Amino acid sequence: MHNNVQMEAPVIVEDVTDNVPSDIPSSRPLVPLVEVAAEERQRAIISSQKDDDARSDGVELANEDHDDEPAADGSISDAAVAELEASMYGLQIIRNADLEELRELGSGTFGTVYHGKWRGTDVAIKRIKKSCFAGRSSEQEKLTKDFWREAQILSKLHHPNVVAFYGVVPDGTGGTLATVTEFMVNGSLRNVLLRKDRLLDRRKKLIIAMDAAFGMEYLHSKSIVHFDLKCDNLLVNLRDPQRPICKVGDFGLSRIKRNTLVSGGVRGTLPWMAPELLNGSSSRVSEKVDVFSFGIALWEILTGEEPYANMHCGAIIGGIVNNTLRPPIPKNCEPEWRQLMEQCWSADPDIRPSFTEVTDRLRAMSSTLQAKGQSQGNK
Repeated sequence: MHNNVQMEAPVIVEDVTDNVPSDIPSSRPLVPLVEVAAEERQRAIISSQKDDDARSDGVELANEDHDDEPAADGSISDAAVAELEASMYGLQIIRNADLEELRELGSGTFGTVYHGKWRGTDVAIKRIKKSCFAGRSSEQEKLTKDFWREAQILSKLHHPNVVAFYGVVPDGTGGTLATVTEFMVNGSLRNVLLRKDRLLDRRKKLIIAMDAAFGMEYLHSKSIVHFDLKCDNLLVNLRDPQRPICKVGDFGLSRIKRNTLVSGGVRGTLPWMAPELLNGSSSRVSEKVDVFSFGIALWEILTGEEPYANMHCGAIIGGIVNNTLRPPIPKNCEPEWRQLMEQCWSADPDIRPSFTEVTDRLRAMSSTLQAKGQSQGNK
């Protein structure tokens, strides 16, 4: 969907995650990608089936009384298979006939996103390209499983600063699959920053940064590592001129964390990737990779620019790994914002704060700014 420059050669990394929790399996990888072991996928699917049978968590299940009939030759239609998958994962089914596409929002390798309506509600419809499920049967099976994994991750997340997931569409045109999520009227924060027509003052930038941090704090509390946090994946609503709203979206690279570490590999978008994801020193990383990305996102929010826009991939990798490359900080940057940014993008994960600490510090900065505004108003 976005025009980010990505590394062309995928790097295959052995996944060493043990006993991946079954309730939120990992999701679709983007280039650069990490190949997940087939045995792990099978274990996650089997475990997920057992878990869904064992508990009812209030999610509306697929209706078993639909009128999908087997084909004349006895085979089952793609839509019927998709409904069975949705039922297995405990996902709400949304009928294609109940959706109205209003306009295309963007298109990428994996599909096209539309602004649409579902029973009168504004929604984002992400239709997966049929070509994504073509090719070798092993690739087709993997991409299909990845689609359901991303849908299941989203369906279990409920927070005001995380994009809401509504359901899956199993009967799209030509047998295509789709997901339906909350629609954010102003799109990505990156697009807002690029347009320059909606100037964000210091107070609004702080609110947006706090919202993103709240969303990430929630994800980490659920043991989910995003792996691709950047302004492209922060969605905003600026309709209220006094109170912008920011939510974390796009969980295509998300991964469940077991104990304190999660399998890393080359996963993410280059300028936002932590050194430990690039230097190959360890295949296990902590959730602090998201904090590094958040530091770069803070710089984006501050400057409105894209990091390392004119640099070659090789130079970016070398600079990040050698700890010689970070975005240039403007001279007018507040000391507190600068310190938080620099600690977030520290080469040492232990120096990076948790998102709970990040939210506390951003809240303190907001209170200070508000107090200054009140004192000036009383003069």
